[in-house]
Amino acid sequence: MPKSLLQGTARALLAGAAGGGLAALVVSSTLMLQRWIWGASVERGLPSDRSLLLCLAWSGTIGVALSLLQRRRSGSALPEMSETLAELRKPEGLNTRHGLRQIIGGMLALAGGGTLGPEALMTRLVAVASHTVWKGADRDLVAAAMAGSLGLFRSPLVGGAALAGRQWQLIWRWLPGTIGGLAGFVAFNGLSDLGVGMRGVSYSWPSDPSQRLSALLASLLAGLAGWLAGQLIKRWRQWLQQLELLERFWWIPIGTGLLIGLCLWGLPLAGFSGENQLKPLVLNEWRLDTNVLMLSALAKLLMVGLCLETGWRGGQFFPVILASSALGMGLHQWMPWIGSIDSWSAGVVGGCLAVLLPSPLLGLVLGLTLLQGHGAGALVIGLLVGLSLQRRH
Repeated sequence: MPKSLLQGTARALLAGAAGGGLAALVVSSTLMLQRWIWGASVERGLPSDRSLLLCLAWSGTIGVALSLLQRRRSGSALPEMSETLAELRKPEGLNTRHGLRQIIGGMLALAGGGTLGPEALMTRLVAVASHTVWKGADRDLVAAAMAGSLGLFRSPLVGGAALAGRQWQLIWRWLPGTIGGLAGFVAFNGLSDLGVGMRGVSYSWPSDPSQRLSALLASLLAGLAGWLAGQLIKRWRQWLQQLELLERFWWIPIGTGLLIGLCLWGLPLAGFSGENQLKPLVLNEWRLDTNVLMLSALAKLLMVGLCLETGWRGGQFFPVILASSALGMGLHQWMPWIGSIDSWSAGVVGGCLAVLLPSPLLGLVLGLTLLQGHGAGALVIGLLVGLSLQRRH
């Protein structure tokens, strides 16, 4: 193996470890603040025990902070992960002018119960820090550090799939960075309940031809439902973007914060990133009526779009996957004679991710990682259904 290749691999490994360690510290601090505000139960994926008044007070206060932080400052909101990656590929590189404001805003939105995932905060944090260290001179190391920040997902392929996009052959290029990131998260005790998905839930497999046929039918129907859910959030965001709410009303994050507080009290499944809510739902530790479950899943999808377009910025991976999975559970409860809960949940997740993610590979890796292999076949079928429908529309 050439010496230059070994050196490049070692540098990427170290950059990934540094990125993972930094992301672990920030995520741990944010989750600690979230636990202090909303109580220890949310850490286990269960509803907060805070009263309506406290929910409104906390989320409204954080909405005020976000409004003041971003007031009439174009570019001060935290970019999504895809936007950070797109900036990295541009000739002029990252725009770090509002880097600190973006990171503080992302931490506040997560701690405040926003329906958001942590990946946008982690990748932006590491990208800005790495860009400052290397002055933008070595984009490969910045990219490796960003791949390392995705070590939270506990899969060495997530970072590579995110950075490679549709260029599948490049996924292995970022493997050292993501592995280094995993080491960084372990070193700084950053591997919390986020990223564990349905680990520890027993698996169920179709045991005879009739069950396999039923599972196939459920997967196809779930893929269609997931595609419709993906279209819903996509068109919802497009409509909100046309309204330009944040540009016209600098105080709109306050209104969104109050709505988040109301959801956390009345529809608690609609708040937070949601990934650690999945296991309690599957194990019936959190019992919801079918209609309430479906309403909560739809509310979570809509809240993701509303948060992202009104100043509460973050990622969409975790909440979209939880909402899609909950939607699949509700459909299974409505039609229990078709397929299993794994087939419905994973199929809806696959169909939804096919709409929202630019790379089918990233959707596959994310789904397999967060669902821990449950309904793997249904996930693939859902992805294929979603992709085929996307090409026709």
